[in-house]
Amino acid sequence: MKTNKYRILYLLLLGGSLTLGSCAKLLEEEPHSFVDADGFFKSESQCIAALNGCYIDLTNIYAADLMVSLEAVTDLAFLNSSNLDAKLEISPANPGMGDNVWTACYRGVMYCNAAIAGIEKAKIAEDRKPALKGEAVALRALYYYILTSTFGDVPFYTADVNSLDVLETIGKLGRMNASETRTILINELKEYAPKLPQTRTSEVKDNRISASMAYMLIGKMALWNKDYATCESAMEEIRKIYGQLVQYPLTDMYFRNKNTPESIFEVQYTWSAAGLKKTSTVAAFFTPTKASGTSVYDGVDIPELGNAANPFNSITPSEYMMSLYDLADPRKEIILAYSYNGTWFKRPMANNGTGKAWMGPKFWCPGMTNIADGNNQKVFRYADALLMLAEAANETGNTDLAMQCINEVKSRASADFVLTTYPGKTEFLEEVKKERARELMGEYGRKWDLVRWGDWFRAIQETIATEYPVIKDNALPYHEFYPIPDKEVMRSNGILTNPAYNQ
Repeated sequence: MKTNKYRILYLLLLGGSLTLGSCAKLLEEEPHSFVDADGFFKSESQCIAALNGCYIDLTNIYAADLMVSLEAVTDLAFLNSSNLDAKLEISPANPGMGDNVWTACYRGVMYCNAAIAGIEKAKIAEDRKPALKGEAVALRALYYYILTSTFGDVPFYTADVNSLDVLETIGKLGRMNASETRTILINELKEYAPKLPQTRTSEVKDNRISASMAYMLIGKMALWNKDYATCESAMEEIRKIYGQLVQYPLTDMYFRNKNTPESIFEVQYTWSAAGLKKTSTVAAFFTPTKASGTSVYDGVDIPELGNAANPFNSITPSEYMMSLYDLADPRKEIILAYSYNGTWFKRPMANNGTGKAWMGPKFWCPGMTNIADGNNQKVFRYADALLMLAEAANETGNTDLAMQCINEVKSRASADFVLTTYPGKTEFLEEVKKERARELMGEYGRKWDLVRWGDWFRAIQETIATEYPVIKDNALPYHEFYPIPDKEVMRSNGILTNPAYNQ
């Protein structure tokens, strides 16, 4: 049977739904005749085209289901919905968002591996290869960061799938220790971060990955591994690029404000009234209830949101979350919404007798159509890096640096909030946890933070389980990680297992 010589590569570039399970049939068709990278990677533009394919699956990952899992099953919020992830009704047979994350991440890994192999052999100037390869290395690290944070120990490979032998070898991989996987990725990122643009991401053409993104991933994975010195070093590199936080306005955190100067990495979404669209449904989970056909949201007219939106049941901030904000904290009106333009929403009172908030305008999408919004999804920004540095410096005993970094974040909100004296190591960490909640809600990290701190199960029992009984009934300690989907377990012939869930 005659095949298209570069069939797999074209599928990668076009974002085809190629998975390891579906590769086998393609590879049976004389793999040497169409997987050789030498035939395609003949120019820098072709290398960039391959790198473009490495970004594609991020819009399949940083979407509503992941948002619900990471932000709406935590101490900060819950979602009263039939959604499996919101109710923790997940299992290997019904893995919820875990199914999509597993498939999309490993497809992304495969794209990155192919791009790296191709760039290494590309007929381009050798001095251009490190930066191009570094971009794929950072994207591959991002996919593995998501995988290890979601599932814990997962199969790890960096080989280009260009033969049945390679495919067969990968199919036999079991779970690899997540800490070891992260250590390998950290060392690789240390090598390639200096090759990437040493500038703010907003200044990189097309908002592609910068060195700060690579350093951010080093820091995130180092915190998981409790390698605080490595995190501290990586965050200091970001500080050299981004400078003082005060120069970036709080409006940089709004999802509608795309690729802002404070941003380190955003997943790009586009919307056009006439043309191609790539939209999310995230804002539909953060918008107040709406009267059909009007711009009235829970009794308040919000003309900029328009009359075409059709939001879902909204994610509900917990009483604990609402209690974290001082009345004078300007972030309160960004993250939470008790009123709008001086008019109070009709939302009922909370159990403690105080007003109950909707999630705030940080997440809303002006002009949303039905459930589709064109907001970018904020993944990493500079305030996050400073709070990571504060946490790491506290652990290494560099208390002056720890105080300086947390106070940069606090003082941008209000000078009245700064810590005047170091409260002690344990107390400082508790304040970091609260400050991360105040600053970073909705930026795809709260659950992972709670899990790496060892707090997740206790925290949800003490907060949202008291307001949303289904969490009290369903939550178990092993829910901190997702199960590997049953179909992947069967595909591996039982090499992959879910011992915690099976027990």
